[in-house]
Amino acid sequence: MCAQPDLIPRGSKVIVALSGGPDSTALLHLLSELAPGFDLRLEAAHFDHRVRAGSEADGVLANERATGLGVHCHIGAPVIPPRVKQASLRDARYRWLEGLVRDRKADRLAVGHHADDQAETVLFRLMRGTDLRGLAGVPARRGQIVRPLLPFRRRALSDYLEGLGVSWIDDPSNADRRWARARLRTEVIPEMERLDPGTVQRLVSLGQAAARARDLNERAAAWLLMESAVGRTRPGRLELCRASLARGGPEILAVALRRVARAGGVALTAGGTRAGVEFISEGRSGGRVTLGGGLEISREYDRVIIGREAEPLRPDVLLVHERTGAGRVRIGERALEVRWRPVSGGAALPERIAVAVSPGHYPLMFRGWRDGDRIRLAGGTRKLKKFFGDRRIPVSERARLPVLADRMGNVLWIEGLATAETDRGSGEHYSLLEFELRHE
Repeated sequence: MCAQPDLIPRGSKVIVALSGGPDSTALLHLLSELAPGFDLRLEAAHFDHRVRAGSEADGVLANERATGLGVHCHIGAPVIPPRVKQASLRDARYRWLEGLVRDRKADRLAVGHHADDQAETVLFRLMRGTDLRGLAGVPARRGQIVRPLLPFRRRALSDYLEGLGVSWIDDPSNADRRWARARLRTEVIPEMERLDPGTVQRLVSLGQAAARARDLNERAAAWLLMESAVGRTRPGRLELCRASLARGGPEILAVALRRVARAGGVALTAGGTRAGVEFISEGRSGGRVTLGGGLEISREYDRVIIGREAEPLRPDVLLVHERTGAGRVRIGERALEVRWRPVSGGAALPERIAVAVSPGHYPLMFRGWRDGDRIRLAGGTRKLKKFFGDRRIPVSERARLPVLADRMGNVLWIEGLATAETDRGSGEHYSLLEFELRHE
C-alpha cells in the first residue's frame, strides 16, 4: 500500500471479496491489521455460485471469519445459476460484487490474486496466443478493483495464516482437471518449478515487462493522436491527419484506435482493430469501414474520421411555389430557416443569396444534393459529384450543403460554391429571387 498510495488510499471504504480460501482470508486479515493505521472501513463479500453441493457451508465459514474480525459480511448468490464454465462463474461473481460496491458506495473492491495467480495468467494467455495487453497479466488496479497481494507467493500467504492459527476452505474446483487453468496450477507450473525454481518469478517478470511496454505504447499512441488531431466537427467525431497518423506504424496505430474506441465506450475486437489499421493505410477517399460497437472509420481526402455510425436522416425538401415566403428545412444535421423575396440587385449580406429564376422553374426545391444532380456553369453542365471532387469537398460536408433546384431537378445554386449560369437564349424571363438563410 505504501508503494502504491493510490491502490487503497487512507480513509477508504473497502469491500473485500472473501471466498473463504487462503488467499482471500489472508487478504481480509492483512487489511484488518492495517485498517486502524490507514483509517480503512472494511466490509466483506462472499458469493455462493451454487454449483457445488454443500457450498452454503462456505458462506457460513466466511461470515464467521469476517465477524470474528469485526467486519460485516454480505452473502450473495445468482438469481439464475450461471453455466458451469469458469468465465461464466467469474462474470456472475463480479457483476454481483461490482453492484455491491455501488450500493455500499465503497471506494475499492479488494480481491486476493497473488504472484502465483499472475504467473498462471501470463502462462495461460501465452499458450492461447496474446498480445502485450494479455501478456501483462492482471493489473494491481483497474478502476475500483485492487489486488494488494500480487507481490506475495501463495505459500507465504498460507504460512501467514498458519502462524495466526486461522483455517481456510480448500475449494475442490481449484484442482478440477477439467479446467485448463487448474491443470496449469496443479501440474504444469509445479513441474516447471521442479526443473527451475525461478519459473514463477520469471513469468511474473515477463508480465511486468509486457506491462511496461504496453504503457509505453499507450503513451506513444496518445502522443500520435494529439499530433494528428485536426479537430472535432461535432461530439463523438474525431478528425485526424492521415499522413501524420500513418507514421505511427501498425502497432501504435492499433493502440491508438483502441484508445479512441474506449473513450467512446467501445471495446474493439482484434478483427475490428485490424480492419481499422488496414483502412488507414490503404482505404480510399470516400470509403468507410465499420469497426464494431457502432463505431466506424472513414476517409475524406487527407483526413481520417472516427466516430459513431451516422443514423440515416430523412432528406427534407422545402418547396418554393411563390415569389415571397418563408419555411424551415433540415439538411443533413443542419436545421435552417429560409426566407425569400424578389429583389432588383444582388444580395448584400453573406447569409443572403440572389438567384436568377424564371416562371418555368417553379416550384423550386430547397434541399440537400442528390446523386445525379447537375449544375450549368460557364464551362458547361457538370455533375455535382464531380464538381465536389474537384473542389475537394469532404463527403461529410457535402451532406450538409443546401442546394436550390428547379422543378426538373436542375441545380441553380450550391451554398458557398456556385450559382448556375442562366440560359438567356431560351426566351424565358428571368428575375432575381433573394434567399436568406438562418440556422435555427
